[in-house]
Amino acid sequence: MHRLLLIFSLALFFSCGESVVSKFPNDRNILENLTYSIDTVVVDSKGEIINLSNGLRYFDISADESSLIFFDRKQTIFQEIDLNDLKLKATYPYEFEGPNGIGKATYFQILPDRTLFIPTFSKSGIYNLQGKLVSRLNFKPTEAEGLEETDPLTLINAILINPKSGLLYSLPGEYISGVKDLAIINPENNKVKLIKLPEMDIAGDFKVFWNTENGKAIEMEEYSLTLIDETLIITCTVGSGIYTYNTSNDRLKFVDLPHKIIPTKKSGEILNEVTEESVFWDEYRKVASQVSYHELKWDKEKERFYRFASRTFLGEQESDPVKYEVFILAYDKDFNTIGETKLDKLKTIPSSYFFKDGKLWSYVNIDDELGFAIFTFDF
Repeated sequence: MHRLLLIFSLALFFSCGESVVSKFPNDRNILENLTYSIDTVVVDSKGEIINLSNGLRYFDISADESSLIFFDRKQTIFQEIDLNDLKLKATYPYEFEGPNGIGKATYFQILPDRTLFIPTFSKSGIYNLQGKLVSRLNFKPTEAEGLEETDPLTLINAILINPKSGLLYSLPGEYISGVKDLAIINPENNKVKLIKLPEMDIAGDFKVFWNTENGKAIEMEEYSLTLIDETLIITCTVGSGIYTYNTSNDRLKFVDLPHKIIPTKKSGEILNEVTEESVFWDEYRKVASQVSYHELKWDKEKERFYRFASRTFLGEQESDPVKYEVFILAYDKDFNTIGETKLDKLKTIPSSYFFKDGKLWSYVNIDDELGFAIFTFDF
């Protein structure tokens, strides 16, 4: 969860979708006897600076898993890391303003042809790696049709482009409620279709809003949006269930993913709006100590999905040490649960992680140099 300053006032729209229950095939748990080893590697930066002041926050992996592209917002540069040779391959300077300017970008997506989709509130486009504009998208959130009372600025949340259809997808929603919708955006006519995600509405029951005259802050459940081929996958930390949206036939489906070693969703009553900081912390501790389900990651080599789940145990004071329980979960390509186990030796969730060649890569900072902890699973 992230503590966010509140600057938006939004509204929700609703739709319906099919709901199914996943299975635990033959009660087989492929992770029951899981062991793993960890190798740590460092990227050769070739004497250049890779700015890790905010960690590996803004990055994406190429379709062939050979490159990681890192966005340094401060300098408006993209840096390509060769994941096979573990070295900085190239640094690409981009323009902030002008005909090829990308503006105040906070997000990007590598497309299969190695161009970059870079969305912003004022202008969005497709760029080549050399920083030249390939095509400008007619996506203007403040002028979009079909939003009614939804704040258009939230259309940028978790936004993705479908390289086949050119449609955009994002997760707008009201911060104060903690609930999000799925938005389907046609950049050709700047029209938006909003679809409700009702099975995830309980996320709003576990937000904690600190509302005072001197400031406002909120802790809320996190949503994620991932595109795998023609399927969008939407997750929320409030529970194990996911939404899938088939972009080729517009079919929305909720898949309830069962688990045996941990609860499948958060429960209990939380004070959602408080005026005292101590009460805010107490309520957030209640939420954090329950299981949070993180986004699904696709292992192309094994053709499985993996995800982490975690509990966070906060101290009496915000400055007290934090302890974690970490679990790893596995699903087959049809979203049947096939594995789950607690990782007792892992004291925190891996950071900025992805799968490559059947192994999990997680960002680590090694003396201010870019490094990765590479997990090899054996089961």
